[in-house]
Amino acid sequence: MRVFFYSMQKIHHWFSLQELIELIEYNSPAFKVNSIDESYLFCLNITKMHYENFPVASLCIPKHIRKFTAAIYSYSRIADDIADEGSLEITVEQQLYYLQMMENHIRICYSQEYTGDNPLWIALQDMFNQTKITLNPFLQLLVAFRQDCVFIQPETMKEIEEYCSYSANPVGDIVLQLHDNKNETTIELSNCICTGLQLANFLQDIYIDKKNGRTYIPKEFLHGVSLHNDAIISEDDFNQAFDMMYTHTKELFEKGSQLVSHLHSFRLRCEIALIIEGGNAILEATKAHRIELLSKKISLSLSRIIIIASKALIRVLTSYS
Repeated sequence: MRVFFYSMQKIHHWFSLQELIELIEYNSPAFKVNSIDESYLFCLNITKMHYENFPVASLCIPKHIRKFTAAIYSYSRIADDIADEGSLEITVEQQLYYLQMMENHIRICYSQEYTGDNPLWIALQDMFNQTKITLNPFLQLLVAFRQDCVFIQPETMKEIEEYCSYSANPVGDIVLQLHDNKNETTIELSNCICTGLQLANFLQDIYIDKKNGRTYIPKEFLHGVSLHNDAIISEDDFNQAFDMMYTHTKELFEKGSQLVSHLHSFRLRCEIALIIEGGNAILEATKAHRIELLSKKISLSLSRIIIIASKALIRVLTSYS
């Protein structure tokens, strides 16, 4: 128990590179836990460490599966940070090596008996044992993280959407599986929401991505210009590129919003409605402050979050009519 409580103290701040590496290894003495419940608690603490625009393991999710959501988020968060070359002083080869390590271990968790003491893998194996969630979405996420390690600015929106099919859509797939609500209709609408969320995030994070040498706005929208490396782009060209990204994202949210009426669980309807309204709010915030996007990240105010919750409730109630 001493090691477990020590680890709980350590994750009040985010992990150092060495701690991240320890957390993805087969055994993790620094973060050792003594039970499955402690493993899930560890993952839940990871979800509380990051600012997110959208709910993570929120009260909308039924209690009996909230712990699974925390494990899924922890896996994604850790892999994402390994792939974030802007925050870690490691080579691309090392990043790819650690992501491959994560793939090896999650394959073990899915199809074999995991015998180590790492809280991440303990929680994920228990999740696979208790649910019908498939392995493929977890492997798809790793494809996107590998692409981040060797980033090349997309040429077209089609390339962006292909990236989103690995980076974002698998999350919706997992959520639908977790709630036993996946079918052809729901997965199509979920993909629209998830891709829309990713595009809205690209717009919100233009400044951060620019600092990290990445541009997720396709070259066809920017007339071949890249926003990073202090590239110069006229205000008119940027506005035109923004408008094309904005319009496409708005269309995705409008189509995806139909998902709420196809969900069985009232709580899941609330969760998805919150996510849709949150995505729309971020999109509108970027539109209102578009020029500032090149110099800072735009976030939502508390009053705006309250409005989001109200709109989400209205969306859920009207979905029953």
